[in-house]
Amino acid sequence: MRQFAPALIFSTVSFFLVAAFMLAPQAKGEMAVAFPPFTSEETAWSIVRAAGGYVVGPTRLPNIVVAYAADADFQQRARQLGALFFLNASGLCSPQIDRETS
Repeated sequence: MRQFAPALIFSTVSFFLVAAFMLAPQAKGEMAVAFPPFTSEETAWSIVRAAGGYVVGPTRLPNIVVAYAADADFQQRARQLGALFFLNASGLCSPQIDRETS
């Protein structure tokens, strides 16, 4: 087992680096903004607007909204107002499409 330890460590580190790269948002543009659990959508939307962003839409999780940031300082301002972290807007964090209209 000891002979496989370096390969296992390398594989684990590689997996997390690739995952972090795939989930990391760009400095500006469309991104998912995550807030603390039990944050309402209305509160999240108002924080995004107060930070200078635009709300693109809700996601499947009420404490995560998709926002559009026009400048690179949006993430810093949103963190100061209560945002926890930012993700690429895909997968669970993609905008929720209304099934009735599509």
